[in-house]
Amino acid sequence: MLMMVEETADKSRSQRDLERSVTARLKSQGVRNIGFPSGNRDETVYSNGSGSLWCAFGSAEDAKIPRRWNAFGVFDDKRHAQIITVEINIPTLTNSGAVAGFFARDPATGIVYLMHDGGIGGGKPGVGQSAFLAWSDHELIEVGRSNGNVREGILLGRVDAGDITSRIWRYVQIVRDFKDAVDSGALDTDAVRRRVAEWDAYRKEARGRRRGTRRAEIDYISYHGDVVDLLRDEREGRKTKREEVLNSPLIDLYVRAGGTMTELFEVKTSISRQSLYTAIGQLVTHSADGGGNVSKTLVIPEGDLPDDLVRSIGALNIDVRRFHLSRGAKPKISLL
Repeated sequence: MLMMVEETADKSRSQRDLERSVTARLKSQGVRNIGFPSGNRDETVYSNGSGSLWCAFGSAEDAKIPRRWNAFGVFDDKRHAQIITVEINIPTLTNSGAVAGFFARDPATGIVYLMHDGGIGGGKPGVGQSAFLAWSDHELIEVGRSNGNVREGILLGRVDAGDITSRIWRYVQIVRDFKDAVDSGALDTDAVRRRVAEWDAYRKEARGRRRGTRRAEIDYISYHGDVVDLLRDEREGRKTKREEVLNSPLIDLYVRAGGTMTELFEVKTSISRQSLYTAIGQLVTHSADGGGNVSKTLVIPEGDLPDDLVRSIGALNIDVRRFHLSRGAKPKISLL
């Protein structure tokens, strides 16, 4: 299990690593004004140009909960004040859950990861944690604390990795799309409200399941969404006019034709027995909605599977698809 980075000095080191990794891949745009609902401030902004990620780092030690201020958005060179899409702030003197960002360390390797709890601000009705998590289908993992409690968060990436900037950019785009959906009224429907309620119920049901994550699994966790995106793009590319490619809080990806589910995909970032048992159960349970005529696909990382599970998966007519993570300065996920 990942453990929260709680000591002030350790958080400072992790923050420096994060800033170094991000600014190494962006260009300084000089001091710019940055606007937010309660005011504005001037900070050095880093970006590679309009329409791409911008970031700014600073301190907010005079805040009610002192913190490092990590702001991200979509750069617009024509604007006087840049607009924040999401802040991934880190509390400095405390480890308050009221601040959405935090660092987590793998005790086995010492690697530190940037986390965000999905708490999306913005001062508008409908912009909140449950709605965002239900809409975005992000996977939450549990991070242990020294007091024996846990905190859930979205794993964005390791602070010293070459791809942390692109991973933050992907997160910014997702948050931006969510806020746009809120502004347009697309989330103000009974269907979306039911989905948020389902997500809240699912979180309660799933709480406590993700303990004991191993190093190999940690490498893949933050790429769960990437795999789902690859599957979606691939399936969208060959869908018919009658087909829809969808997801829900409980299903990673499914295809519906004429109102009936025809295909079901479940992505797991681990090939442990427990993970496979869970995936098999999910595929069998959710495929029942299609009356037994649903094509079921389990999407998992490379690696050997136990013989008995291979036989069970085959007997249940579940197809298996693999994905691969190429490690290095610029990690990349690919479907096999």
